[in-house]
Amino acid sequence: MVQMHVSQARWWLSGAFIILAGTIAATASAPAPQAKSAKPLPPALTKSVGELTAEEEEIFSNAAEQTMERVCINCHPFENITKTRRTPKEWSDQVTVMAQRGAPGSEADFALVKKYLTRYYGLIRVNTATAEDLTAVLGLSPKAAAAVVEYRSAHGKIPDLDTLAKIDGVDKARLEEQPEALRFD
Repeated sequence: MVQMHVSQARWWLSGAFIILAGTIAATASAPAPQAKSAKPLPPALTKSVGELTAEEEEIFSNAAEQTMERVCINCHPFENITKTRRTPKEWSDQVTVMAQRGAPGSEADFALVKKYLTRYYGLIRVNTATAEDLTAVLGLSPKAAAAVVEYRSAHGKIPDLDTLAKIDGVDKARLEEQPEALRFD
């Protein structure tokens, strides 16, 4: 009698396994459901910061601060996040680490946080930075940032803020917004 129960159990277990395997195979081969089309992001969130109008920069800043409230501030006070200026690469690395540790956010959220922290709490080594990094940290137009790189190539190191401000296209007001971001070493 025990023999009959064991063989029935094996039969039921085999049948259940076959059904489970078939379900998994059918699910794996089924087309993925179509995601709802995402609303396109406003230009303020997709443009380079050097290409933003004052109004767009305000929109960008507000959106980024709201995202930081949701993604970062639950674990860290804002002052702790921003007390140390970092290069664009360092901010990118830092945000990546937070994402890997489980910070709640999407790729778009993390990209926005990186862009914001780089722009307003970035550190730039003027004499070695790429044009892209000059734009990202200082908010210079791409054309002005390229002029800085060209100036360095033609004239050597830029010694100070006054020299940097005299380069064609560089907006001195942008530089004066955050002089603590500038390093001339």
